Amino acid sequence: MKQTQRAGDNTNNYQAESITITGVSYTEAKEIALDVFRANALELSHIARRTAEERVEEITEKIFEKLMQRAPKAIQAVTDPGIQRAIFRVQEEYACSGEETLGDVLVDMLVDRARSQEADLQQIALNEAIKTAPKLATHHFTVLATLLLVGRTQFSGIRTLPQLHAKLNTVVAPATEGLRVTEGDLRHLQYAGCLSIDTLEKPFSHIFSVTYPALFTKGFTRDEINEPHKNIGLPAIMPCLRDGARFQVSAMNKDVLNKSMIPEQGLEEHADELSRLMDLNLMSAEEIQEEISALHPNLRNLANVWSSSRMPNCELTSVGIVVAHANARRILGEEFTAGLDVWLN
Repeated sequence: MKQTQRAGDNTNNYQAESITITGVSYTEAKEIALDVFRANALELSHIARRTAEERVEEITEKIFEKLMQRAPKAIQAVTDPGIQRAIFRVQEEYACSGEETLGDVLVDMLVDRARSQEADLQQIALNEAIKTAPKLATHHFTVLATLLLVGRTQFSGIRTLPQLHAKLNTVVAPATEGLRVTEGDLRHLQYAGCLSIDTLEKPFSHIFSVTYPALFTKGFTRDEINEPHKNIGLPAIMPCLRDGARFQVSAMNKDVLNKSMIPEQGLEEHADELSRLMDLNLMSAEEIQEEISALHPNLRNLANVWSSSRMPNCELTSVGIVVAHANARRILGEEFTAGLDVWLN
């Protein structure tokens, strides 16, 4: 069948039995985002408006650069009303403040929001976090990132003490630089919906002895194993990492012990004894804190701030997790690749 077409300038021709029209281009999406601001911006004086527009162009460029890096397909989401509202909020806040840290945190959250297609907890938390972040000071972002990385994170793949030390130096130390907090800061973060202040306390050393007991045990002797469990051997029991003449349970912590090692090795009859041995002869709180503090000046400051404030009583909300995650990713880049779902789900 013969088919012919004619068209004028600046038109698109489609000739086929079925037609697929692709979405907006990168340039079109960015222009849509700028149009959103122009259509909704507050009336400002000539000088203020020029400054605002320069900042909006800057932050919009960052938004689409990040989208292209992390989720190029999500650029199509710019036509969604919910995304346009989120974009405008980011533009408006940055236009008024021009604060670089805030801008980068907002951009990070906005990119995750553009990738979030389902109206689930993550999408709701991202929407709220984009509204909440402008209410915070820069050092509040550090407090939230610290609570996430210290109180809510277990590093995967850790098998030895040098591996944990490396993670603390390359992830926790940079993210906690300049950490400071007052009672007023914590109350403001609570008011902003980023955290709750509970009666339950998580001491600094306790976090590490619970998360990585295999790395902070002094081990035990064969005589300290109760009858009738003397026959427990490899791979459940291994030489102690800190003292090769003694022994320790080979699981990193009790979650690994109960969910993996015991059922996989058929050690149900020894479960209680293995749990007891894991708690045996752990390093003291002072020893753990001093060992970690000695690794880096930022970690020493972290330990001091944690011990002298109510940070041990703080629990992040979903909004606080989102803001903390965005700030950690801003600081750490490739050193911090875990997705937001790790903490929200």
